[in-house]
Amino acid sequence: MSPKTLRTTLALTTSAALAAATLALTNPGSAVASGPAPSSARGGATFVALKGGATTLRLDAGTAGVLTDNGISVAPASEARVKKGGIAFPVQGGLLNAKTLAGKVTHSGGLTFSAGGKDLTIRDFTINTRKKQLTAYVDQAGARVPVLNLGLGQAKVVAGKKHLTVSNVKAKLTAAAAGALNSYYSTDLFKGGLKIGTATLRGSIKILRG
Repeated sequence: MSPKTLRTTLALTTSAALAAATLALTNPGSAVASGPAPSSARGGATFVALKGGATTLRLDAGTAGVLTDNGISVAPASEARVKKGGIAFPVQGGLLNAKTLAGKVTHSGGLTFSAGGKDLTIRDFTINTRKKQLTAYVDQAGARVPVLNLGLGQAKVVAGKKHLTVSNVKAKLTAAAAGALNSYYSTDLFKGGLKIGTATLRGSIKILRG
């Protein structure tokens, strides 16, 4: 398998979670917000810094069934942990423009996919809210690649002075990733637009004034 195919295979990652969460912030018209919003209109705040928390992905039940039925297992890697609501990936850091919310959010931890004697590990998820893109590092390919399409129409945002929560973010598999997964695992089960799961970001924040 080529490094290019390995990279795209990542797309199934729970990174969905993170990307989705942060992206919801960049589309206020598609989210429900409550509490004081960290905008530059309030006291001249310039940036929103994320300094802790986690993004949790609850895998879609149908997708989980497909993986299980075909002998594909998914396990947390490094700092990622299984929690009651899904798999949690610690927020490592992040900096968003307080007015536009353009910026990046990074996470530690990852996932290891195993099937037919093959392992694939993806880790260190990064969200670029300006590009609306989630990337992850693939160990086997030695490269970072983009991964998921995100649905924000029903996302809910609750922002305060010290905490931020973005919930009900939908993640779907890209067509390129589906093709890579089918090739890597010798199957035709994966399709572009496949529901991956629902993500929730809960983070500690600090307003940095310019």
